[in-house]
Amino acid sequence: MEYEYWMASLYKIDSNRRRQACALAGGAKAVYQYSPEKLKQLHLFTDDEVLYLCESRKSFDLQSEWRELERKKISLLPYSHKAYPEKLRQIYDPPYALYVKGRMPDPQKKSVAIVGARACSEYGRSVAQMLGRTLAEYGVQVISGMALGIDSASHAGALSVGGDTFAVLGNGCDICYPRSSGNIYRNILFGHGGIISEVAPGTKPLPYFFPLRNRIISALSDAVVVVEAKERSGSLITADCALEQGKDIYAVPGRYMDTLSVGCNRLIEQGAGILYDIESFLKNLNVITQKMENKKNSDKLPLEKEEKLVYGCLDLSPKFINSIIDETDLNLLTVLHALDALKKKQLVQETFQNYFCKKI
Repeated sequence: MEYEYWMASLYKIDSNRRRQACALAGGAKAVYQYSPEKLKQLHLFTDDEVLYLCESRKSFDLQSEWRELERKKISLLPYSHKAYPEKLRQIYDPPYALYVKGRMPDPQKKSVAIVGARACSEYGRSVAQMLGRTLAEYGVQVISGMALGIDSASHAGALSVGGDTFAVLGNGCDICYPRSSGNIYRNILFGHGGIISEVAPGTKPLPYFFPLRNRIISALSDAVVVVEAKERSGSLITADCALEQGKDIYAVPGRYMDTLSVGCNRLIEQGAGILYDIESFLKNLNVITQKMENKKNSDKLPLEKEEKLVYGCLDLSPKFINSIIDETDLNLLTVLHALDALKKKQLVQETFQNYFCKKI
């Protein structure tokens, strides 16, 4: 496996040619032992790449590198390994190998990727968290990229109910990036999923790696959901990958003229599914929905008249308390009492000081 680790570290040569080289030579160990002349005879590498291969053997200490990998509790899954995900084998350019902290998604369970804008709105964050939480409650594995915004919110939603969630990174899986996702990173490794990457441990995040990791996010999923996306965004790259891989794509519709809604609305225009109702989405995934009915019944909490008025005027976008007073025609004290009661019933949240929205 040490030789597979060496071959996996050669990210400057694309995965397909590395696999071809192993197939022609009889394995990664044989490629490692090939002379420069024999490497050229494979007719797979340029002269510069042959030099790169040879130089890498001098700088890569097989035994010590492998011991370091084991010390960090990182598993290596090369393409040749029986545990390599079948979903990844089926795409055009599968990674040569995966590095994993924790575990891989269970192929017997449904998986959904939730992606979107880093600089998302509070509405988008709430939707992503709700989706992550609800999918996890019904046994669906949540996959994303642990980026700021929508990605982190979807992971957090799944983790909030003890669900399984998996983060595919554009850097080494031993590096938590961004640092603000530290709690998510640790909680995933606490037993709720895994951290996955195709680049070697210690590799810092580079722009080049992020579009590549998006194809893994979509490939490991049965469906991809885009919550918020600008006209040009990495989330749309993930959607393109999903389209090429024959996966179902869903988009959460957004408001007209909203910059963060352009990408999602355009996906819908191009034929993506509209995610407007979680129960319908679960039915499309063929997830058992009897639990959904039971949950609906348990969520029907009795509300006082004033609480109903206040709750009825709220939506997922934060609303200033003065607007609530104007719309309900209630006085300040009554509105504050109602909001306090709704917060205790987990129906409303205060996103900023004196700004309230429904809690999904």
